[in-house]
Amino acid sequence: PSTNDALMAQNPKLVPYTDKPPLGWIDPCPRMLTINSTVAPWDNKEMRWALSYAINRQQIVDVVNEGAGATSNFIFPDYAAMKPYQDAIADIIAPIGEFNQDKSRELIEKNGYTLDSGSGKYVDASGNTLTLDIVLPPFMEPWARMVVQQLNDVGIDAVLRILEWGVFRDQTGRGQFTAATDWDGCGSVIEPWFGMQRYHKKWVNPIGTPGTEYVDNTNNAGRWSNDEYSALIDQMGALPLGDPQVVDLMKQAATIWADELPDIPLVQTPVFILFNETYWTNWPTKDNNYIQPPSHWEHFLKVLTELKPAE
Repeated sequence: PSTNDALMAQNPKLVPYTDKPPLGWIDPCPRMLTINSTVAPWDNKEMRWALSYAINRQQIVDVVNEGAGATSNFIFPDYAAMKPYQDAIADIIAPIGEFNQDKSRELIEKNGYTLDSGSGKYVDASGNTLTLDIVLPPFMEPWARMVVQQLNDVGIDAVLRILEWGVFRDQTGRGQFTAATDWDGCGSVIEPWFGMQRYHKKWVNPIGTPGTEYVDNTNNAGRWSNDEYSALIDQMGALPLGDPQVVDLMKQAATIWADELPDIPLVQTPVFILFNETYWTNWPTKDNNYIQPPSHWEHFLKVLTELKPAE
């Protein structure tokens, strides 16, 4: 937001998507820490919960997003059509948002690690340091650096590895990673099934085999497999949109997901878009919301047909 303010101060022809909270267009893909559930010790849900408790999501919002947007406890985006579903599972997913370093350390120590006084990092019985290698594309660096710092603060030797986009997509798609900062749960903005079915066991491929892609990432890249969850998703998928049974099935599936925590939700994703009205007007702002505003999506052709010459 501060960069946009500085640019608009220099050029009065620049207009933002919105100047009201959350100060940007909300990307339909919340940011996440995706965990490879086949890699020890992160194949243990208690260790995944240790990661989650170590993360201060509000600090990410305050520092990285300069206070814009919101934290995220699940895979759903903050869109109006999703609010009834978010409200229905609010109590189920609330623990995911808890920042508690003591709980994080308790779970790590419960699973056989001790804190080395010299390094300040946890080690196992053989003296091996507890590490977490996080891969990411370059544009995810601000979120990833904050997560890495927070994990190190509790004694996990977390490191980030910035990869060129094609390499990142290949490695995560093949399951050849330990953790990644991305948007692995990105789904629908109007109903719960599509995003939740991305964690179905049917998408699990052997390590080294490319997965099924959607929205520039892979369905169930972390290879989490749960029979009960998948069966509930199948039942949801057999129902028409708006069927009242969907909510109950969603709640049951979300309960399993929240307990197992295959991935770790981080924050909603406000995108701070500016439009230049020097030559053209009628851009898709929040108050003129005829279509989503990103210029890198295919629908931008619609924007080009709606623009009007500036007077």
